[in-house]
Amino acid sequence: MTARARICLIDDDMFVRDAMALGLSDAGFEVVTAPGAAAGFDIANRELVHAIVTDMNMPGAGGAQFIPEARAQWPHMPIIAISGAAQIDGRNTSDVARDLGADATLIKPFRAKELAATIERAMLARRSP
Repeated sequence: MTARARICLIDDDMFVRDAMALGLSDAGFEVVTAPGAAAGFDIANRELVHAIVTDMNMPGAGGAQFIPEARAQWPHMPIIAISGAAQIDGRNTSDVARDLGADATLIKPFRAKELAATIERAMLARRSP
């Protein structure tokens, strides 16, 4: 486990966001949360974060808009897409997220342990040459 890696967690659903933040904190991460893409971008610009987790489907700018902007701003930042929908516009959500620049995708519901492991893998992959 990466010692106190800071994760920016973006999800518009307060209950889901709080539950994921608690699970990631229990897994040893420091978590900063945002209720939407604009707030998440602001946090990632102002604070040191080691990875970003973003929901794909949020009111206003969702993960589909956030991920390419974040990838352009932070090309080496691990980005994990999460979604309650297995498909977006008839395409597999994982394929859409990967095409946008996400390192991995999880479909809700999932356990915090699974999210923590996915973040760890993405962080390790981004460190490798």
